[in-house]
Amino acid sequence: MSDQEITRLAAEYMQIWSAGQEDLLNQYASSNIEVEYTHFDKVYRGIEDYKQMLVMTHNYFPDMVISVNDVIPAANRATVDWMYSGTHQSGYLFGVEASGQTVRVHGLTVLNFQDGKVIKEKGLVDNLALMMQLGVFS
Repeated sequence: MSDQEITRLAAEYMQIWSAGQEDLLNQYASSNIEVEYTHFDKVYRGIEDYKQMLVMTHNYFPDMVISVNDVIPAANRATVDWMYSGTHQSGYLFGVEASGQTVRVHGLTVLNFQDGKVIKEKGLVDNLALMMQLGVFS
């Protein structure tokens, strides 16, 4: 795949994190995708497993929107610099009840491609910023 194609696919793929876009996984992800982020307590394997986690995330932030700031392509791989925004509308996060607080959180994700689809997603999220915005620390 060309760098241009990798950049386009990475930016389009990351929209799965926007609320209501979980079904994009079927279009952009390999059926045996593996997903690992520093704040997850497990590695998600397969589209359905990952989709369940996205739905849970969108329950906390039903208006979540992701913005892609930059994509750096390299040999069937891309590093994506992104930010999400959303309003904590339900559930408890880090011991904090939903308060209607709008948050903006940055992260970095590395995507590996095989046959034009994402086969692996591994990332880091600035959860310290999230906790501060939610009021975990006073």
